[in-house]
Amino acid sequence: MGEFNLLDEPWIAVLYHDGRSERLGLLQTLKEAGDIRQIAASNPMDRVALLRFVLAVLYWCRGNPPGQEEKDRILVEGGFPAKWFDKLKQQEDCFNLLGKGKRFYQNKAYERRTPEHTTDYLIHEVPSGTNKWHFRHATDGMDGLCPACCAMGLIRLPVFATSGGRGMSSSTGKSPGINSKPPLYVLPIGKSLLATLLLSWHTRNHELGTPELGTPEWETPSNKLPQSGAVPLLTGMTWPPRSVWLGDLEAPESVCVCCGRQERLIRQCVFDGKGTSKTEGRVWNDPHVVYELSKDGKALPLQTSDALGATDAAAGRWARQFAAILRAQRPREERTLWVVGFSTVQNDKYLEATECYLPRPCSSQQEQEQELAAVLERWQKEGMNLSHQMHPKSSSRKHVEIRPAVDAVRPHVEAMVTAEIGNLLGGDQQAWKHAARAYHPMMEAVAGSLSPGFTTRALQRRIEIARVVPNMTPKPPIEARKTKRTKGGE
Repeated sequence: MGEFNLLDEPWIAVLYHDGRSERLGLLQTLKEAGDIRQIAASNPMDRVALLRFVLAVLYWCRGNPPGQEEKDRILVEGGFPAKWFDKLKQQEDCFNLLGKGKRFYQNKAYERRTPEHTTDYLIHEVPSGTNKWHFRHATDGMDGLCPACCAMGLIRLPVFATSGGRGMSSSTGKSPGINSKPPLYVLPIGKSLLATLLLSWHTRNHELGTPELGTPEWETPSNKLPQSGAVPLLTGMTWPPRSVWLGDLEAPESVCVCCGRQERLIRQCVFDGKGTSKTEGRVWNDPHVVYELSKDGKALPLQTSDALGATDAAAGRWARQFAAILRAQRPREERTLWVVGFSTVQNDKYLEATECYLPRPCSSQQEQEQELAAVLERWQKEGMNLSHQMHPKSSSRKHVEIRPAVDAVRPHVEAMVTAEIGNLLGGDQQAWKHAARAYHPMMEAVAGSLSPGFTTRALQRRIEIARVVPNMTPKPPIEARKTKRTKGGE
């Protein structure tokens, strides 16, 4: 049985600057990072998981990053020093996907246990068990994954694992990853994979000072999270909340249900929980998560919402998320932020993986970004208030027909506005007023639907509805507003 070592076997899909797309091993990916534009996986979940994995390898091999001067020299030279990765070659057995010895992200205690789950459990979008097929069909026991896709599924576990379903034993628990419900991941993006990795390679873990690195899962399999105190950086970034042991490669070659390549597949695996990970004394601050303060002062990770379950497809959530990111005071050198969200509903009845980019104005200062965050919050509030503004002031009816009509058009308009986010963040108040006018064509259609007919009242009502758009004119300071005179006053 082949070992499939992740250092040399081609399993990471990359896109070069010249347009070539290839699959590389981990060592070659690190060696050619300056020539690679980005990870070429089609699913943003894979790209985030791979970037975090490669970054964890950098921390493990080199430790905390070099200074800015050496980073600049690395960018000019187009690659990392080869001697940094001698540790990978010395401990290459840590990256064996298969074989009799140590296995990558797998629990050797399950080696002799009969595999009872399909490997499809490793990939969120491949249905397994009683999950509905939707757009991708898979049959347990017949379909399987190639070794490269199995590796990708294992790397996803620390980042995107949710609470397990009924298929796992009750004694071992069904806890999600260390971040609980998968939050929004925010990563800076450079012009190459090399630049992207250097931007994320920080000495400081937010404002908490130099973090303890700890040991990654591949070096110490079946790592346990500490019950109290700070979780070391590498321990938290690589801790998988599932115990996995892959079955054997099976002949003959078949089509991988995930990537479609013709190879020998792995169809069965052990896939079990690790027990509850809840504790009050543990502290974990993820380097790629934005935290917000709740009303009671707790730092909570910024999370995505269920867009398909919202009547307006969560049209305005982007503004709230971007405002929180701008308020997070991330390092000034980060110019383009890549935001990836993942949510699942009713035990994977359906799931959503979304991504967007947040360009930051090159000359922005902290005060300017706080002002931009306030404008974004105002945009969200105005959008949510549109249906209220459309209610006739003289009517006592609830007009339940207004909200569905507005919800039907908001996703389209908000998508148009989001596409121009770079101009909006770098523009002035007029840019936001121009964005508000994007609502006019759709509101005219809503007006015709809500107020049909040719009476004078119907025509006037249509005009009133069509004029309703987000009001982005800032309110004057309180002291500048006209005060109401009291009877007998000056």
